[in-house]
Amino acid sequence: MMGRSRFRSLRARLTVLYAGLFTAGLVALTIFAQVMIERSARRTAADELAASGSVYDRLWQERARSLAGAADVVARDFGFRSAVASGDEATIVSALASLSARADVPQAVLIDQGGQVIGDAGAAQGRLAALSAAMSDARRDAVIAIGGKASRIVTAPVMAPIEIGRIALIVPLDAQEMRGLERLSSIPLRASVLTRDADGWGGGDGHVAATLPVDTVVTLPGASGQSFAMLKLLPGVASRPDAALLLAYPMDRAMAPYRSIQFGLVLAGLAWLVLIGIGSGRLARGIARPIAALDHAARRLAAGERTEVAVETDDEVGRLSATFNAMSQGIVEREERITHLAFHDILTDLPNRAFFRQSLDQEMARAARSGERLALLYLDLDGFKAVNDSLGHPAGDALLRRVGEQLLELSGHAVVARLGGDEFAIVVQESVDRSRARRLAHDILDSFARPIDVEGQTIPSGTSIGISLFPDDAATGEALVKNADLALYRAKQDGRGVYRFFEQSLDEAARRRRQIEADLRAAIRTGGLELRFQPIVGTGDAVIRGFEALLRWPHPIEGYIPPTEFIPIAEETGLIVALGEWVLHEACRVAADWPPHIRVAVNVSPLQFRAPGFQAVVLQALARSGIAPTRLEIEITESVFLDGVDAVTDILHKLRAMGVRIALDDFGTGYSSLSYLRSFPFDKLKIDRSFITNIASDESAGAIVKAILDLAGALRMETTAEGVENIEQQSELVSRGCDTLQGYLFSRPIDADAAMALLALKDVALERRVA
Repeated sequence: MMGRSRFRSLRARLTVLYAGLFTAGLVALTIFAQVMIERSARRTAADELAASGSVYDRLWQERARSLAGAADVVARDFGFRSAVASGDEATIVSALASLSARADVPQAVLIDQGGQVIGDAGAAQGRLAALSAAMSDARRDAVIAIGGKASRIVTAPVMAPIEIGRIALIVPLDAQEMRGLERLSSIPLRASVLTRDADGWGGGDGHVAATLPVDTVVTLPGASGQSFAMLKLLPGVASRPDAALLLAYPMDRAMAPYRSIQFGLVLAGLAWLVLIGIGSGRLARGIARPIAALDHAARRLAAGERTEVAVETDDEVGRLSATFNAMSQGIVEREERITHLAFHDILTDLPNRAFFRQSLDQEMARAARSGERLALLYLDLDGFKAVNDSLGHPAGDALLRRVGEQLLELSGHAVVARLGGDEFAIVVQESVDRSRARRLAHDILDSFARPIDVEGQTIPSGTSIGISLFPDDAATGEALVKNADLALYRAKQDGRGVYRFFEQSLDEAARRRRQIEADLRAAIRTGGLELRFQPIVGTGDAVIRGFEALLRWPHPIEGYIPPTEFIPIAEETGLIVALGEWVLHEACRVAADWPPHIRVAVNVSPLQFRAPGFQAVVLQALARSGIAPTRLEIEITESVFLDGVDAVTDILHKLRAMGVRIALDDFGTGYSSLSYLRSFPFDKLKIDRSFITNIASDESAGAIVKAILDLAGALRMETTAEGVENIEQQSELVSRGCDTLQGYLFSRPIDADAAMALLALKDVALERRVA
């Protein structure tokens, strides 16, 4: 494991790799040199052995001629021939002894014509007769092997005048003979005679080989080491020689001239290995050091540190280092940008909600340690949605950017953040008397009371502000923001363009709203809502012309909760759409049991009216109940026109095309009532109760009602006066020409069964029944 872990280092791997490659090359070179040296030595040995063989051949021939000449002298001697012819063995033996001494051969014998050998032939005695018969003047030299030993036989014929015998000189090819031959060679040669046996060539050193090549240099093992060797066949009696001469050149002696070269190669190899090790280490260090620096820098970069590496070269590693530095710079810049975007609003470049919450917590912690107070100003723009809808989102975005700039200018060193949409928050240090927050709120309201110039357009602006204090109003950032939001809600309710400080009653009211919202959802889900119906009667006869459907909520614990309390909450939460759909279906269902001339009027919230599919809801209610569209009267207020007249009038025309009647409720309380009448011809105008209350005692009220009635008559619109509670009001309205009346004077809102019972009295004037 330790070795494996060491090679995890690039430097170690490179060192081992380069050292291994160079070492492998050196080994290959050494092997090649060794092979070449051995080949050279072999060629030299072959040349030397061939030369020695040639020398031996010449010596062999010279020796043969010398011995043959000496034998011929005796063979031609008359006395010796006479002795041979007469069979004088003593003379023959004496002459042969003299010849042996003179020719320096161990043995000399005579072989007569009968094959008898005269003289001591030793072990060759049995083969001499056959040898003599096989030889002639042309073939006077042969080597025979007897008992594993080789002897050279040189013969000379004895003629008188025909051959009467043959002198044979026997020369054992022993070690002494071989040493003499070795001394004549120019190289440290070892010569030996091999004899043939059944297994191959053998000699004093034991068995050599069965098929040893002739006159070819081979490598032979031996007791004293390997040798370069050459085999030369010696002439035998027959075609198959009995003996051969083995010339051996010891390899260590042959390689001796090359020892210095080999030793030099070894030293050079060792020196080369050392240089390889040093060079590989330096090369690996040169490559690995910048890479290690890059690795270290990359680790620091991964840990989030800003780092660079030194660029020392202009090669690939240097370019890689420069690229890494550029990448590191880019990563840091992108991370800074990402961090900035994560904590800043992309539109205004103000701190966003996440950064604001962190900053708020830090400011609160600091204020808690130092005993200071903080004020949180929570504000949004009044009418911002109308700016987006009328001028477009680019203008709205430009307005938000300008608002952010103004808030920064007005707030000084305070924390200013955009929380989303048109909501902004400011955190300032507060004094005991709340003067700083109050003064900043005044400055903001005054600044935003003036129109803002944005991209060449003058946009009316305004804002409402809610303020909460730390630690007076909350101990946590979340609670502080919630309380400021509640104060902002109160500022909106109080007419916008104002600021309000948080009060505990606001929190209680907020909890009340949340509870009402939860109970209202449950009531919608479980059918806990009811409809009440208030009759609308004719002015002159008090006969019922229709009913207005009014929603009531009998709370299981608190009893009846007034619509003025739960309807605004339903509108804020969007529950008004589901409530309005249920009211429309239920009112039509109940009206289906009424006489066909009795209409039902249903109030429609602006949110419900603008909701997608409202026309389909009306159609479904009519279809399911089966009542005629003319019996349904939809009451809307002027507030439905705030989001655009064209879209509203388009829906109204579609409802009118279905046959549904349209009434404008609370007429006279808006700012543009007359313009709406120009946009759409309503079927009915409902005069708000605020004008009816004092109609008998206030001439101005009576004049306004008279003007409304005259306007409706001119436009051929029916009129209904709401909130009629006494005879005096009725008399005034009758005298001024109002068409129908509605109020407690005739009946309070009643349930469906009571409405049916009331309709059953159709021949009796309602006012008499009430009386």
